[in-house]
Amino acid sequence: MGYSKGTLAGDFIEGVMSELDGTIAVGVVEITAGLSMDTFSTRKEIDPDVASANMMEMVRALQQTIKALQLNDSIKDIFITLDSQVHFLTLSKGGKALFYIVAESQGANLSIMRSVIRKYAKGI
Repeated sequence: MGYSKGTLAGDFIEGVMSELDGTIAVGVVEITAGLSMDTFSTRKEIDPDVASANMMEMVRALQQTIKALQLNDSIKDIFITLDSQVHFLTLSKGGKALFYIVAESQGANLSIMRSVIRKYAKGI
C-alpha cells in the first residue's frame, strides 16, 4: 500500500518509516470527519485505513468517557501493547489529526516514537 509523496501526511509517513525501525503501519486521520488523510503498511494483512478508522472510534469513546467523568483534560497519547506489536496513537497539538503507528513490540520505544512524531507532524 502506497502513500502520497509530497503531501504533509505523506511526508509524515515517509519520515516515520525512515526513522523508526520495525514500523509496520502508519496512519494520519483527520479527526472531525474521521477519514484517513494518508496511510501506509508494510504488510498486506494490516489495512491501516481500517485500523485508523477503528482507532479513531476508540479515541472518540475515550473522549466521551473523559467528558462523562467531568475531567477537564484531554488525551495526549494512547499506547497499546500486544504480544508482537505496539500501537501508538497521539493527537496533533491543535487536535485536528490523529497519528497512528504500529511497530514490532521488540525494540519499540515510546519516547523515540513520541520524538519522531513531533518531528514530522509539524503543519498537520
